[in-house]
Amino acid sequence: MLRKIGYGFIVWVVPYVSAIPLLGLMQSDLIFFKTLMILVGGLTGAVCITLYFMKVDRDYLQEGIWLGVVWLVLNWLLDFVALLPLSKMPYLQYFKEIGLRYLVMPAMSIPVGYVLSKKIKA
Repeated sequence: MLRKIGYGFIVWVVPYVSAIPLLGLMQSDLIFFKTLMILVGGLTGAVCITLYFMKVDRDYLQEGIWLGVVWLVLNWLLDFVALLPLSKMPYLQYFKEIGLRYLVMPAMSIPVGYVLSKKIKA
């Protein structure tokens, strides 16, 4: 569980920190800013999923499900603590603009776990 949380923190902190020097883009080109954040988050997630599964040797699908759920909840919690107080964004707006995008985490980790479980059985 500690590895799941550790990688989940990395998946949250890398885009958060990389957004700081790009904050000017939020005023000048919001779409480009959001595109960059999605790319940074997706690439960070892909690398962390790969590193996580390198040390998994069984129950791949179950691990993929739990990894996605832990990352999803952890990233929401970290946003509630660090992002929402700064942005003063209402919860509904947060989920519409940012929060639902975190569903990509289980959407990436579950298929990886599924494919690994099928490859190992074959």
